[in-house]
Amino acid sequence: MAAGPNWGTLPSVIIVEILSYLSRKDRLKTSSVCKRWRSCLFHPTLWQKVTYKLGSMYRQQAKFLADTCGRFVRETTIEFNSHNSIEVRECCRILDVLANNKNTQALSIRPSSCHVEWPSVAGTDLVDRFLDNIEAVLRNSRKLQHFSLGYAEELLQYSCDFLLQLADHHSNHLESLHLASIKEDSESYGIIELNTAPFERFSCLHTLSIDYDHLTNNLLELFANNRKAKLRKLTLHVHGVEPDHQGVRNETWRKLRNYCPQLGVTINLIHSTEGTHRLLDILQVHMPLVHFRQFFCTNINVAAINYIATHFGNTLRSVYIMDGLLQGLPSLYHSTTPEDPFVMLAWRCSKLEHFTLIGYAMSEEDVVAIARLRGDQLKSLVLPENCLHQGESPDDLQTWANIGEVSDNFSHKVSEGLGQTWHPLRDDELHPAILNFHADAESAYMNILLQDQTW
Repeated sequence: MAAGPNWGTLPSVIIVEILSYLSRKDRLKTSSVCKRWRSCLFHPTLWQKVTYKLGSMYRQQAKFLADTCGRFVRETTIEFNSHNSIEVRECCRILDVLANNKNTQALSIRPSSCHVEWPSVAGTDLVDRFLDNIEAVLRNSRKLQHFSLGYAEELLQYSCDFLLQLADHHSNHLESLHLASIKEDSESYGIIELNTAPFERFSCLHTLSIDYDHLTNNLLELFANNRKAKLRKLTLHVHGVEPDHQGVRNETWRKLRNYCPQLGVTINLIHSTEGTHRLLDILQVHMPLVHFRQFFCTNINVAAINYIATHFGNTLRSVYIMDGLLQGLPSLYHSTTPEDPFVMLAWRCSKLEHFTLIGYAMSEEDVVAIARLRGDQLKSLVLPENCLHQGESPDDLQTWANIGEVSDNFSHKVSEGLGQTWHPLRDDELHPAILNFHADAESAYMNILLQDQTW
């Protein structure tokens, strides 16, 4: 009615309103109607959230979007190959644009690795430009609510500086903060001195990821404060565990849980043999454990698994354990009781929805038991075919020779228990690091961990 016979004469406010109901793909198609419709395509209200993918297929698109929307977009995610010098430079260029964007509410940097290959640019170290741009974002944005560096080790070394900037400029806005790191060599790494005092100034923070090295009773007690928002998600990365680490008392977890009844804790052990040995020191009865994961830790602490089954039956939702095969064979975990610890976990943990065990031998009878105990509540059950066997634990050469062989109706039994079609993973469905000791293990778990930092 407003346009008469000519859709091109519609008021821009109406065109923008129409475009707001469409998917991004449909907006692009609709913009071909005429020049006027195309001119409305990049209205700031339509581009409040942008993900820049810097791979060769998307690089030109990312460059165009950065130049067009970078100065007004509110939520920015940058995904790039941190071992590709072109993509590292382009990420820095996008940060150049974002540095002057006062509307930024969320910044997520998602490198493919915890290590970035920093090319020099005209004699200037690129890491310095990264740091300057990130600090400019922290200074200039008016209401930053989410900040994530995606485990980039060279950037996380400056966590203290970022933390102070965040406390100075965004103490009343910041809701989600991610400072956890990945240490590929958990036995030898430097621990940065992280001053946790600025956490006292954050009044809205409800999501936090941090290394266990920096977790203290004093830090958690800051969040059991009636002047603060209630913490809802806490992610802990365990690498090495220093002998003088005091740990967090059960009483501290009790206080925090009483003040934050919706709090869920995720524990990620990464290349951490020491972490598995000290797991019973880390776990406490009042810790509201929701997700437990360990990646390439070379062993399973069965006593800790039993502890988890006993004390976190009302909170635990997922278990994810991944390890490599030794000369093509799975490892064993030895239980002091006749019952398999993971069967007991499935029985006692009424909210368990996801279970993954890769790199360890498990009998088909125990797998069927897990499927029947959890039923259709178990949304995913991930086990490799070459880790399964019939009968008892494979403690003799004959049984080892039959590893990977299961009954003809095995998959049917599991499918019947789960109420959905199921099959174990074939070798070609496994990540190369599972089968090859020399393959890059980091790429096997990086995307899983990055999901913890999603805003």
